[in-house]
Amino acid sequence: MFSNLYRKITHFLLLLGVGFSMILVSCNDFLNVESKRIAKEDQQWSTLEDTRAALMGVYGLMRAALVENNAYWICGDLRGGDFSVTDRLDLQAVVDNNLNEPFPIMKEISNWRRFYAVINAASIFIEKAPGTFEKDKSYSEENLMLDIAQARVLRAFAYFNMVRIWGDVPLVTYSYDNGSFPRMERTDASLVLSYAKEELENALTVLPFQLGSKTSLYYGKEGKDWQGILLNKLSVYAILAHIAAWEGNYLNAETYAAYIMDNASRVEAKYIGVADLTSSQGLFLTNSRIVGLTFDHNESEASQNGHLEELTLAAPLVQKSTPDIYVSKDSLFSIFNNVDDQRFGIDSKSGKYYTSYVHNVESQYPIFSKIKVIQNGNPTTNDYAIFGSALVFSRLEDITLLRAEALCAINQPEQALVHLNTIRTARGMSAVSYKKDFNSDKSKVIQAVFEERRKELMGEGWRWYDRIRQEKLLNNDTKLRKLINEGGIYWPIDQDILTNSMIEQNTYWQ
Repeated sequence: MFSNLYRKITHFLLLLGVGFSMILVSCNDFLNVESKRIAKEDQQWSTLEDTRAALMGVYGLMRAALVENNAYWICGDLRGGDFSVTDRLDLQAVVDNNLNEPFPIMKEISNWRRFYAVINAASIFIEKAPGTFEKDKSYSEENLMLDIAQARVLRAFAYFNMVRIWGDVPLVTYSYDNGSFPRMERTDASLVLSYAKEELENALTVLPFQLGSKTSLYYGKEGKDWQGILLNKLSVYAILAHIAAWEGNYLNAETYAAYIMDNASRVEAKYIGVADLTSSQGLFLTNSRIVGLTFDHNESEASQNGHLEELTLAAPLVQKSTPDIYVSKDSLFSIFNNVDDQRFGIDSKSGKYYTSYVHNVESQYPIFSKIKVIQNGNPTTNDYAIFGSALVFSRLEDITLLRAEALCAINQPEQALVHLNTIRTARGMSAVSYKKDFNSDKSKVIQAVFEERRKELMGEGWRWYDRIRQEKLLNNDTKLRKLINEGGIYWPIDQDILTNSMIEQNTYWQ
């Protein structure tokens, strides 16, 4: 069963030409080619070219694990989020939290083997790459260390995503034959995250802000050539910050977020204006000014599956009568309740609504068009609904609001407002005051921070996980609190996985 999935992912990579990175610049021929190859036990592991191809294969598997069947957005934005469904019963089942309904997409998303494909490929790389160092004298020790550090980060990131989706998962720290997934029980989520953190912290001692320099090239390129393409030090800090927040360790989350913000200029990360955020040629196409992680693919091989646009866009942007999901007018007016908000507010000059986030707001199904990279971002026709957008895991706005969240949690709400106001004013709204606007009530500031994340990160896969963290801080949503207590926030485990008698179904879904 695993080998079938492995072949399927390989085909998926060949189809899309995908890669994973802070941002994988789509014009980079090297990654376009190398991401089509996967780390395998029978690979020669004799030359620098072998390790290069194998590492890019792990990057490619990571993107496939996240976006196949649009799982990243279905898990993060559709479940418990702000999107409504037009006529797809399978997507409506996700909205209703009926995750054990017999729809094919439920089965696919509930199967965690796509993430173990990443973990296994990373483990193979970590075990085999040192042998290449012994055989190929052009493969330097520094290059080896940088490669292994990236593989360890990718493996840790896979585990973080699995813990958010399923809770307890088997912790496999070594490679295994592709046809024989090790028979082992699920490991407590806290232990899995401890392992992931240890891997990430070890990688921090190796990964620089930029891979390569004029005097020490990385795979023949300088740091500026790799900027926005591969994992770096701030990528790791972004993952650590989110793991810490997920665990409720907000002191660490604030420390990590502060470090990222203090050093963002070292990776040329900047705050993104609304025009750049929502342009078909902006952030979600080729923007390398990201502080965290981004997943992209070859512009010449744009695709349907694996992009939010497949679910959200419709005519006149593409040849599709209605979107699969949309944000209703009532929700839009409720969420974006400040008329000065440039994402969805009123233009004071024209008196019309900004169309940055939404197209055809007057229609029955407003089109969520914040992310709309059709083909390569500059299509000559919209006859074919194929898309070229990147999946952005973290950017400076996300980290800034995460820091505000953490500061509230460690009882520094006034300092949190400094960072909340950074985002508010950038989106056309006025700054707010702790005493005047929140009556010196910390819980109201927490609510405001999450509402800002709701607006700023809409369509970027955060809403479900943000709601869980918010409830753990505020304890004011009885229904969600019940789900948290009963384990209902996790997905069920696919029946194919349960053929291993050592794996038990999540209690909520038994």
